[in-house]
Amino acid sequence: MLSLNYYGYGLLVFSLLISLAAAASAGLARPASAQTPQTSLRFFGTGSGDVDRVKIPLDNPHRPVDVGGDFTLEFWINASPGSNTSAPCQESSSSDTWTNGNIILDRDIFGDGDYGDYGVSLYGGRIAFGTTVGSSRRTICGSSDLRDGQWHHVAVTRQSTSGEMRIFVDGQLQKTANGPVGNLSYRDGRSTSYPNSDPYLVIAAEKHDYDPSTYPSFNGWIDEVRISNNIRYTGNFTPPTQPFTPDANTVALYHFDSAPGACNGQVSGSSDSSGQNNHGQCKYGGNPPNQGPQFVADSPFFSNIIYNYRVYLPLVRR
Repeated sequence: MLSLNYYGYGLLVFSLLISLAAAASAGLARPASAQTPQTSLRFFGTGSGDVDRVKIPLDNPHRPVDVGGDFTLEFWINASPGSNTSAPCQESSSSDTWTNGNIILDRDIFGDGDYGDYGVSLYGGRIAFGTTVGSSRRTICGSSDLRDGQWHHVAVTRQSTSGEMRIFVDGQLQKTANGPVGNLSYRDGRSTSYPNSDPYLVIAAEKHDYDPSTYPSFNGWIDEVRISNNIRYTGNFTPPTQPFTPDANTVALYHFDSAPGACNGQVSGSSDSSGQNNHGQCKYGGNPPNQGPQFVADSPFFSNIIYNYRVYLPLVRR
């Protein structure tokens, strides 16, 4: 005959199994082991001190990431409700209004460029994409508020001869318009009074730290940044379900996969995986405890992790 302890153990094990299943369903459990961490970078929108950002050099020497003709910029972002409180998105053909949004990608320069510049922000919750060549400029806005605590795939494209600009969110074309034509790259060997900011592509910050209240930085999660020297999308498409792999048109690819913790210096998670030596550098800092960037165990592909649970049952004697 079995003792009452057997039934007690049975209830305990049953409760444990139910708890594990619920945790896995909610995405709260961690894998027993993983060869490649599925992480993203968490930023806090510090906007000062040249910290809480990733900086990618463009010049001296020239790097392929310095796109200026046809290109596609794409990434995944996650922004919490109530965050990134910039004003409603305003389109413009006379000023760089994208800089007033919470900046995600900043390839701006101070003043009018002898070639040009571009940038992407979360402006009033919507994606804003702007380009400038000389004194000609254009900012366009997407249509949906992405501050919902969910991962969203964002892609913007630019065609150099027509200036056509497009914004895609989760594979859906939200906006198209013509902007400036011609080369908007950072001119090789360009002299500047801002050598610590102008010749860089910066992720998740206004690169000059000029005025955080007017030109705010992004507060949220970013993953899988890919820059291509062609136009990858012209109409609606199915967003990727796995991390990107480099191809002939990939000039920069950042997976942001590393062990959770501070991202400080040139580490594998902020380094380029395209094979074209466009390495970035994490600039860690901010106001404790909100110091970034941080590698965190969250990504648009987190649900693809296989969880291996081991449950050890007590030995019960009859």
